[in-house]
Formats: sequence, structure tokens, C-alpha cells
Amino acid sequence: MRIFVIPITRTRWALHCHPANVTPTRLTKWAGVASEKWSKWSAYPRTTWRGKIYAYGESLMDRIDFREYFLKEIPSKDEGSLVTKADIIAPSFIAKTEVLKELDLLVGTQVPYHSRWMRISCYLLPVTSLFTLVPVIPNFPFFYNLFRVYSHYKARHGARHLEHLLETRAFEIVGDTELSRWYGGSAGGSLRGSEASLGSTAAARSNTGYSAVENGDQDSLENGTPLLEDPALVSDEDIAEMARYFDAPTFEHAVRRARHQIIAKMAKPPR
Repeated sequence: MRIFVIPITRTRWALHCHPANVTPTRLTKWAGVASEKWSKWSAYPRTTWRGKIYAYGESLMDRIDFREYFLKEIPSKDEGSLVTKADIIAPSFIAKTEVLKELDLLVGTQVPYHSRWMRISCYLLPVTSLFTLVPVIPNFPFFYNLFRVYSHYKARHGARHLEHLLETRAFEIVGDTELSRWYGGSAGGSLRGSEASLGSTAAARSNTGYSAVENGDQDSLENGTPLLEDPALVSDEDIAEMARYFDAPTFEHAVRRARHQIIAKMAKPPR
């Protein structure tokens, strides 16, 4: 199993897990079937009710914090029973202690967070089951809430498995010099400098919840160059090259999502 640490700005990191030797459980198989059925709705024109619902559902899922997606990518102990070690891959200029601080902080805050919201989502299931709008249209509030139950469940178990790997020292932090080349000398130097507290500082001053990408921030990201307190170090093109280098099919989509969320959240409104 490989875990990638990709600095997006000087203080914000993207995280991505590329699992291996995973044995799907019944629950993950069911989730896979549901995901396939949902993806088929992408073929419907956006002018149809199915197309509109699909587009809206995708926008909701894009608002889910990238760290939750990262934790969901980590197999649970049942799924990853054959996983005996994790390779944590980061640019060579990042101190290994900083990587461990970031991951320790992440699991320490997100296990209780996802446990709490999984229970809340479960309590809401009977309520949303009553939202039958039109007999021929599926109850989407119920299905989305069911998805959130699964998502929090998966993220919680992923966080617990990561916590177990960290506690048992079943990992190796790999400083990848080839990965560092995408950041150049100036980026690596600034990250090593006295001002760089990296991801753990940013995470420490954030709350335990996840922030959605606001429409205005997303628009400013897509339609112009936002003013950033902390400029981005890598582009979408860099991320695509990294995905090819690591031969990780899901790397590009996951890290690009993280990059867009990070930049949109940090974007200042134009003066």
C-alpha cells in the first residue's frame, strides 16, 4: 500500500492512498455496484431530470473534503488484512517528523469526527425515508444520506487502520527525489525554510470538521487566477505527470480534487 504526500502550497498537503492486496467486503462490493449504477446516469443529457440530478449529486460529492476521500481510500482492517506495511511517499525535502505529525493529527481528529457524523446520519435515515416526492422518482435525500452513512463509516475505519499502522510502526517514509523535481529549487527551499511549518501547522489551526468549497471560490478558481495567501506549488499538469510517474490510476483525480479545494478555500476575493 502506498500513501502519497503531495504539497499543494507551502502549508497545505494533498493526501492519497493507493491500496494493494485488498479483499473487498460485502459492504464495499455493494457500494461498488451502487457507484456503477450512479455513474450510468452521467450519460443522460443535462436537460433531463436524471441528468440534472446527476450533476447536482456530483457537485455535492465534490464538496466533501478531500481528507475524507483519502481516509476512505485506506482499506479497513478486514479489507486490508494482507497489508503488512505502508510506504509513505513524500518529496525528499519534507522532514519525516513533519509527515508523521500530519498523519497523527489527522487520525486523532477524524476518528471521533466520523464516528459522530456516522451516528447523526444514521439517526436521519428514518426521517429522510419519508421524503418520497413523486412516486416514480427515487427518494434521493434518503439515498444521499445513506451514502453519507457509508462514507463516514469507511473514513472512520480507514483512519483506524492508518492509526494502527502508525502505532505499530508498520510503515516506511520514502523521500522521493524524483517527486521533488516538480517543485524546483525555490519551492523546496521555501518548504525547508524557517517559515515552513507545513501541513501540521495548517491542520492544527483548522477545526475537526470539513469545509465545503463555496460556489464563489470555485468560480474564481475556474474563471481567473485567485489571489492566494499561500501560492500553489504544483499545477494540474504537474499532477497528471506525477500520476503517470507513479502509475497510480486514481492519483490524478484525487490529488486534483484536493488541489482545487485547497486553492478555492484560500482564494481571496479580487479587489
